[in-house]
Amino acid sequence: MRKVFDLCERIAHTRTTVLLSGETGVGKELLARYIHRLSPRRDHPIAVFHCGACPESLLESELFGHERGAFTGAMQPRAGLFERANGGTLLLDEVGDIVPAAQGKLLRVIQERVFSRLGSTATYESDARIIASTQHDLLKLARQGKFREDLFYRLNVFPIHVPPLRQRRDDVVPLVNHFLDTLARQNRSKHGSITEEAMAILISYHWPGNVRQLHSVVERALLLADEMTVAEPHLPSDVRGGFITPESGETSTTLAYGRRLMLSRALFETGWDYPEAARRLAVSVHALRQMTARLGLKRRSDAERGCL
Repeated sequence: MRKVFDLCERIAHTRTTVLLSGETGVGKELLARYIHRLSPRRDHPIAVFHCGACPESLLESELFGHERGAFTGAMQPRAGLFERANGGTLLLDEVGDIVPAAQGKLLRVIQERVFSRLGSTATYESDARIIASTQHDLLKLARQGKFREDLFYRLNVFPIHVPPLRQRRDDVVPLVNHFLDTLARQNRSKHGSITEEAMAILISYHWPGNVRQLHSVVERALLLADEMTVAEPHLPSDVRGGFITPESGETSTTLAYGRRLMLSRALFETGWDYPEAARRLAVSVHALRQMTARLGLKRRSDAERGCL
């Protein structure tokens, strides 16, 4: 993530188009706002357009605006996002979901920095800096004919890939502490805390929903916690699944326990599918089998694990 932040900081002062890619929930919109805050445009607005959430019939009006009478119900002229973000930043969230009919017009605006409102022949200039985000492989979509290839290359000027949370587990501890602090301020309560055991569970989980899911889990656990201290029972059962307790002489912070826990969780979550578990752990299947045998991990029923 330090490399990701370095790239954001390097590009922030320019008007270069940025393409943020990564799984849903990794924090792409937060990074777009980070780039905007670091840029000379920080005193101008940042507008966010959720490409997949807008009906096709309203998409052009939302982006480019319309004049009175441009369509049924257009009683007043209205500026679009390109106008409202002029001088600032326009984030095209999940740009891979934008309908093909609008891709050509979007390409023209990015190339020429001019557009027309619906129902008007007048042209407007836009100095909005474009940041796009996607969870899809846009080049693959382009080769399948689902996304304009020329638009992809216009958006892909400065690509930044945001890795999933399972590949940056070191971030879990500072993120959890940040969420506890933020939730305390929002709820006007004392700062929450978390036990070592509960933190070990959070670090070892694979987080398919990434940072967004982690935030939701911490918020729910804090609401259930006694004396504002999050412990293992306050975490959802799916997050606790495959959890093993420290052996005699171990603590939840020892390296040996951490290894056993990581392997146990990966094998549990994949149904003891060694190739898939090895892929998640970034090791060979042979190495995983050796470590499993050396650490004495054995497949047990859900009831024996205490995960139900």
